[in-house]
Amino acid sequence: MRRFLMLLMSILASVLIAGCGSSGHAVDPPAAGVTLVAGDGIITASWTMDPGVDYWLFYAPSSSISTSNWTTTTGSISVINAFSPFIAPGLTNGAVYSFTLDARVKGGPGGAGTPSVSAVPRLAGTAPAPWTAGTAIGANDMRGVAWGTVFVAVGAGGVMYSSPDGTSASWKAITSPVASNLNAVGYSGVYNAVGDGGVVLYSTDAVTWTTQVSGSTSNLYGAAGGNTGGVGRMIAVGAGGTILYSADGVNWTAAVSSGKATTNDLYAVRFHPSGLVFAVGDKGTILTSPDGTNWTLVTSNTTANLRGFTWGVNATTGAVVYVAVGAGGTLVTSADAVTWTVAKTPIGTGATALNEVNYGTQFIAVGSGGGIFTSTDGTTWAAQTSTTSANLNSIAHGPYWYSVVGAAGTNLLAK
Repeated sequence: MRRFLMLLMSILASVLIAGCGSSGHAVDPPAAGVTLVAGDGIITASWTMDPGVDYWLFYAPSSSISTSNWTTTTGSISVINAFSPFIAPGLTNGAVYSFTLDARVKGGPGGAGTPSVSAVPRLAGTAPAPWTAGTAIGANDMRGVAWGTVFVAVGAGGVMYSSPDGTSASWKAITSPVASNLNAVGYSGVYNAVGDGGVVLYSTDAVTWTTQVSGSTSNLYGAAGGNTGGVGRMIAVGAGGTILYSADGVNWTAAVSSGKATTNDLYAVRFHPSGLVFAVGDKGTILTSPDGTNWTLVTSNTTANLRGFTWGVNATTGAVVYVAVGAGGTLVTSADAVTWTVAKTPIGTGATALNEVNYGTQFIAVGSGGGIFTSTDGTTWAAQTSTTSANLNSIAHGPYWYSVVGAAGTNLLAK
């Protein structure tokens, strides 16, 4: 019996060994290794993929990494069955990150890794990848751009375009149901574009758009989506202090204080996560609202026409900063949304009209003559090379990119 059991165990071992020989195993990683391209808070890793091969990618905030030490490297991340190109998100600008890759088939163990390579994420629009000008998207002036699930840009004559990444080749014309000027577009889970004569367009997919009844004939210049008063809303602002709101992007109502808090034209509206909503406009107008329906005029300490508004974080202190920009390079800031300070020195020259400001990983303002200005704290600004002299009207921040649109189909991209 004992000899029989030993023979049986020997046969089973042989079967297992034979099975292992035909199961998963390591293969050589790509001979060319991994190529890295640094972006704003991201690094894109690329490599040559072969059919039937699984790739595991390892990276960490370190000067080097290997398949043997990644488990003991602080902050390391492993990506199982990674596909090229792979975007590593949420990285710290200015820090060094290293990557390596191994390969296997049928779930086998990984073999030797590719040589460790490193890159340093940096703010968008800075060397070695400054602002890039794309081929004009049509001949009409583009007046607004927003990110939802894709970039959507709108402009004069009702023109509309969309792009998944803001690159020149990816902009595609959208069939527009109107020929009137579209001045802004916003996203709140659905898209709304607004324009002259109270035009409001609605879309769930950025492809098919329908006209909605806004209840207003005023020109609408700004739109944004967010949460306020505990509910999601889209808000549009425009001529004569017009303020409209909607819970679904289809049914629109005039705010209680529409045209009462101010009769000045309003050009931009923004939401803060706290639920507070801001609108800015002519003659230094700044309005705030806790719910999108009741609005209060606050003292801005400027009479300059304000065209853009955003909020962001001072990269040094971590404090929230509210920023409004406008004519003549005007900059108005606040730490509490109550007391506003006018910068002694305008952004750019006195002739630069700032049309919009946005925040993603930094503050960016755009304006006339191709002006692009950036700031990491909201108060100290630097001019950037924009590669265009066209007037820039709107800027949007996507997951990894900034898209800017302007006169005569101008479009710029920074990543």
